[in-house]
Amino acid sequence: MKKKILILTVTAGNAHNECAKRIKEKLQSLDSEAEIKIIDVLNTYSTAMRAWVADEGYNLVVGKMVWAYHPFYNHYKKAKPENRYTCGAQGSAMSIMRGLLAEVIDFEPDVIYCTHFYGAIALSNLRLVYDLPCKVVMTSLDYVYSPFWEGAINVDYFNIPNEDFIDGALRLGFSHSQLLPFGLPVSEKTLEVVDKLEARKELGIDENLTTICVMFGGGLWKGGFEIFKNLLASLKGHKAQIIMINGKNKKDYDRISKMKFDEGIKVVNVGFTDKVSLYLSASDFIINKCGGASATEMINKALPMIITEKVPTQEIYNYKYLKEKGCAFSFGNKKELKRHVLDLLLDKDLREKMSDNCRKIRKDALNDLARFIMTFPKADYSKLHATDIDLKRLNKIVKQKMCEAQKKEHLSLKQAKKMECHA
Repeated sequence: MKKKILILTVTAGNAHNECAKRIKEKLQSLDSEAEIKIIDVLNTYSTAMRAWVADEGYNLVVGKMVWAYHPFYNHYKKAKPENRYTCGAQGSAMSIMRGLLAEVIDFEPDVIYCTHFYGAIALSNLRLVYDLPCKVVMTSLDYVYSPFWEGAINVDYFNIPNEDFIDGALRLGFSHSQLLPFGLPVSEKTLEVVDKLEARKELGIDENLTTICVMFGGGLWKGGFEIFKNLLASLKGHKAQIIMINGKNKKDYDRISKMKFDEGIKVVNVGFTDKVSLYLSASDFIINKCGGASATEMINKALPMIITEKVPTQEIYNYKYLKEKGCAFSFGNKKELKRHVLDLLLDKDLREKMSDNCRKIRKDALNDLARFIMTFPKADYSKLHATDIDLKRLNKIVKQKMCEAQKKEHLSLKQAKKMECHA
């Protein structure tokens, strides 16, 4: 019988959906007969308002009011893991449980893979009541444990960035046996080794100039054009080639198209392209934001990073980690940007050292994770019957079990502390 895999995602920016798409493609390449379904859980099972908050609402806040996002994020990050059943994500997780359980019963997946914590938390809650026979695997897409992952304590496996993050997961209550340090699963293209000169030749750009890529992704985040202008000012009196990838930002693309540049500065102005991986291969270093998935693509390309500090909170944690590993610099103003740009422009040894540091933490995550998922046998659903489940009372029944589980965990911790005091 063919394997069935259910992939749960959430539209909150594009990273989670892209992760879902990439893992589906990889799984299908390993088993063309496998039946694989992707479901956006909020858009499919929850309310329009919750779906809006997760995507457009989030982009609005981090794009225009990131100062308001920082305290929110850090408040929930400080939450005690033992309060997992009342964490801030439980409302959205509860809102999708009925639809998700009905889907599981109907589709009978052997494995459920979650690219976001909402689906994973909902399944974790359902397991307090129902013996779901499928394996549940979830993956983090940042180099930090953002708030609410602790709510998914009852999944089978948690894929984390690397071995550096094991202790953090243990503090959240996960066990060693649940942890998979496979890394963040991004496009396989980013692992392809392409010679810089060959990449430049294929793209038809200057093959000899030190090349700086500038790329800031989509969403409502603003600041890319200003950073581009500051980069030009930093390069005054020097020679360099700049690849400016604007994506769908036509306004900035048009503005750059009308600009004139100093002698010795070549600008490759790029709109939306499917050759991002090739442009990265052609570059010597990059100026960018620090979303977990995009940062992983730079790591895979062994590309030194200069990262803006005006980013959402999880990206601050991301770039701090990459700085600790020697893969990145960060800048909060144009003076700092200029210093880092000139350091990397003029010091080839520094660029190579940072590239080597990237290689040390590089993972073949997509392949490793997909192969792991394909190892699971068929799930036996003979003991899970739709007729035994009261979908109308589902949330009430699960919530009661959640309260019991939280009380039990609190009591266990209290007893453990007493034993420590008497030891």
